[in-house]
Amino acid sequence: MRGRGYIAYSLIKTIIDVAEEGGANRASLLGLIGLEETALNDVTSRLSLERVIELFQLAIAQTVAPDLGLQVGQRIRPGSLNALGYALMSSDNLSEAFTLHKSFGGTIADCAELALNIEGNKACVSFTVQHEKADLVRPINDMFMSTFWLYAQWITRVVDAELLGVSFTHPEPQHTQKYLDVFHVAPDFASDRCTLSFDTKYLDASLHQADQGMNSLMKSKAESVKLNIKASANLYASVAHQIRLLMPKQRATLTIVAKQLNMSERSLSRRLKEEGYSFKSVLLNVRESLALENLRDLNLSVTDIAKKLGYRDYSSFSHAFRGWTGYSPSEYREKMEKGRDSEEK
Repeated sequence: MRGRGYIAYSLIKTIIDVAEEGGANRASLLGLIGLEETALNDVTSRLSLERVIELFQLAIAQTVAPDLGLQVGQRIRPGSLNALGYALMSSDNLSEAFTLHKSFGGTIADCAELALNIEGNKACVSFTVQHEKADLVRPINDMFMSTFWLYAQWITRVVDAELLGVSFTHPEPQHTQKYLDVFHVAPDFASDRCTLSFDTKYLDASLHQADQGMNSLMKSKAESVKLNIKASANLYASVAHQIRLLMPKQRATLTIVAKQLNMSERSLSRRLKEEGYSFKSVLLNVRESLALENLRDLNLSVTDIAKKLGYRDYSSFSHAFRGWTGYSPSEYREKMEKGRDSEEK
């Protein structure tokens, strides 16, 4: 299972800031993820988890700091978490802040689900970014676990808070001392989940800057960001739908699709890029899907299908189809027909 989900640009900015202070080249980090410096101020945009993995790999290589994820967690402040950061800070207590994070945490990172389990006097918070290679998401899980604990201490100003335990899914690394410096307890590595365990008394701890007015305002802003992200998440589906409608008319172009969605070509391209796509990639995905659907219709010749999908000739269509499936359209249809015959028998 590969990692899925996104992380907000505000948090990406903090990662890059910390890496740069450690000796990394800021321009190369931004170049790797294809962003301009000004883009990091966009509160509704996010970077795919796979690109964040690449970002951390390059940053760690340049800083020679395998504990970079923990370092980032130590630097998290409200601005790193957009409006949510200020809403958490102005809550009455940690319990209320946790409820807020459950509601709006996806605006910062939707690559894992935050959960709180309480057994007696023990509370356990879990947030596990999964990947088929656990070590690839090690710095990301390091970042989130240290963020949850250290940010909670920062907004409560409870300097003598103690953890009962902490666990990580990745194997034990060589730099274990940094974990002790951050959590003051030896972690359990190669666990099923990434967790923090602590006394439930901390959930009732009053926050240092509790402010009902500020909290209400920041929750409204967090709600607005959440709605904008939701609308953005539907962009791929909207573009794909328009391409499906326009392709038989040979009009599935960026210009026409953008016009249908009441957007400029530049805005559409930028927003697709922020979601990890390009117009061409969506077009190819729709073509592949339609090709497979149309080949089931035996009343359509493969030449007719090629024309419906906007290819100038059968050869171009066949070349593309072989790249998708390993077969030519005719070979694929023949195998499909044989499969039907065997089912009927």
